[in-house]
Amino acid sequence: MEKKKKSTKPKKKTTRKTTKTKKASKILKDAPENKYFVFCDGHPVRNVTQLAEKLENIQEEVFNHHVTENRNDFVNWVKDVFEEVELAEEIAGLKNKDHIRLAIYKHIVKKTPKKK
Repeated sequence: MEKKKKSTKPKKKTTRKTTKTKKASKILKDAPENKYFVFCDGHPVRNVTQLAEKLENIQEEVFNHHVTENRNDFVNWVKDVFEEVELAEEIAGLKNKDHIRLAIYKHIVKKTPKKK
């Protein structure tokens, strides 16, 4: 049997984005304009970070319109538009805007790639 000769050429490094990086970039990007979340008071948000920021100063009646005992409009938007099932599950049972904000920020930090 003849042995194959080892190549002396250096192997090319291929760069691939990891799944975590792809997910991180999706969570940080804006939704298409036709999929912005529009609050009942008419204010739109185009990404998850803006949602968390808006929740800081949102009026209680506006928040209560979108989050009730039986529904959470933010869960559907996060899951359907950004395909962030994990975040959607995290905020599904939350009925407090500060708790939702905290869950969103924690999720973003977890999904954001670390800079080297």
